[in-house]
Amino acid sequence: MTVGSEFRNPMDELVVGKVRELLGDPGIGVGDDFLAVGGNSIMAVRLGQALRQELGISRITGVVLKNPLLSDLSDVLSELVAKAP
Repeated sequence: MTVGSEFRNPMDELVVGKVRELLGDPGIGVGDDFLAVGGNSIMAVRLGQALRQELGISRITGVVLKNPLLSDLSDVLSELVAKAP
């Protein structure tokens, strides 16, 4: 785990905060892999629901599973939000 990782942007902070909350691990950082730190498909669904509520975009669960590195997930979500109507 990357303890003390700094966030590159507000999306990093949101994604990492939701993962920390979901997995109960405050040591998770932006450089961590969601699956390697204890995430699984059920947790990905829960994370997707939480992020969808915050961001207002759908189909996030697949994005989580395809981009388990939290920095990559943050980047993809930022792109999706920018393209959303």
